[in-house]
Amino acid sequence: MDDTASLLRGLLAFVWAPMLVAAGVLDWALHRAQRIEFTAGIAESALHLAMLVLVGSAILAALLLESTAGLLAGLMAVVLLHDLSYLADLRVALAKRRIPILEQWVHGFQHLLPWAGLSCLLALAPDQTLALLQQPGHTADWALRFKADPPWTYTVVMFVISMLLNVLPFCEEAWRSVRAAERR
Repeated sequence: MDDTASLLRGLLAFVWAPMLVAAGVLDWALHRAQRIEFTAGIAESALHLAMLVLVGSAILAALLLESTAGLLAGLMAVVLLHDLSYLADLRVALAKRRIPILEQWVHGFQHLLPWAGLSCLLALAPDQTLALLQQPGHTADWALRFKADPPWTYTVVMFVISMLLNVLPFCEEAWRSVRAAERR
């Protein structure tokens, strides 16, 4: 592995991923402080869960599958779906509540970090990226295959951290929203 690839992998693992987790837990804390269960409620919370599923599945796929054109195209589609969910989330939230400046700042990270991660993955697989761009001399491999030696320890650690700091808090947000809706 060359120095650039090593640097990109390190940045993804130890800067990008922790920033994404931190942005998620901060976003949840801001929603909790705003008590969104009484404003945008379950509609906004459901979109948060959808975005978690999209980003989480993309990260797991990138960690466990080879960076083929098939994977990269799938990840592009997921990031685009995340953007559409993000736009729907903003539309729902803005119709029902004020979004404070700090929360807007956090949303900026949550919006751009998936694109930054995808960009790094594209740079780490130049042959398949160029094949996606239909450049001469590059053949797209559309197969989805597990890596011969995926980073299991890192994957499990990040999975547990993400479950504790992102998935469970946003499930709690959804639970609060459902309970608030039942009380109305």
